[in-house]
Amino acid sequence: MISPLQPEEMDTILNTIDRERHFLYYSYLTSRRSRSIHFGHYSDTGHLLGILAYCSGLSFHAFSVYPIQDPFCVKPLFAHVKERLNLPAEAVGSFIVHEEVKEQLEQQLVLAKPSIPIHLMKHRHSLPLPPADEQVVQLEPASYIEIENKLTEWNTMAFAKEELQNPFYGIWEERQLIALGGYHVYSKEYVELGNIGTDVNWRNRGNGRKISAQLTRSGYAISDHVYLNVLANNAGAIHLYQSLGYDTVSHQFIVTFKL
Repeated sequence: MISPLQPEEMDTILNTIDRERHFLYYSYLTSRRSRSIHFGHYSDTGHLLGILAYCSGLSFHAFSVYPIQDPFCVKPLFAHVKERLNLPAEAVGSFIVHEEVKEQLEQQLVLAKPSIPIHLMKHRHSLPLPPADEQVVQLEPASYIEIENKLTEWNTMAFAKEELQNPFYGIWEERQLIALGGYHVYSKEYVELGNIGTDVNWRNRGNGRKISAQLTRSGYAISDHVYLNVLANNAGAIHLYQSLGYDTVSHQFIVTFKL
């Protein structure tokens, strides 16, 4: 049986979920809750076996999945949500799952491309964080159009316009915004850095490090839990984040599939 989750069911899960193991779904229960819908797969006796959620506002079909117990089957949930949302026949979706969940779910899906490993990193060591740099300034609403243009240019697919309500920081050179960064999530539950980038001609000069350091410092103004996601094959970025005091806390995968 498939049925929409009730708010009290989501609250119950929120009280027990392992945030770092199910990092994406945790955001669907908290910061992204207002723009997501959740459907549960129930056994014949009414036990909740797993959940599929869909988040609106992104440039792709953004799902999240939360297996609870066997036999959880995600395929009927995708068929149900596809029909419910009237998604196109050729639609492709994606979600991020822990490495231990990936194999279980991939067996039920038709992949659109190989899954991509990523590291969830958490800031744990304050000593390596450098002092504030005066070049890094908080961006004002007047810069929002330029922020959007830069993120489009850098192909930051995970950016949602709602994230403009979170703080953004940038570096200006010759009246040009050459580096910036913000947050995917900026809440008391936790903070997730995101939308970080530097113009090609200004890379390898420490600008990304300055932006990331300021975002980390500002993240602590609202929460004690500061995270970021980074591609596992991006050794340079991983080294940079480690040098700022981040540790890898979970190995996950971006799974892209045909609906």
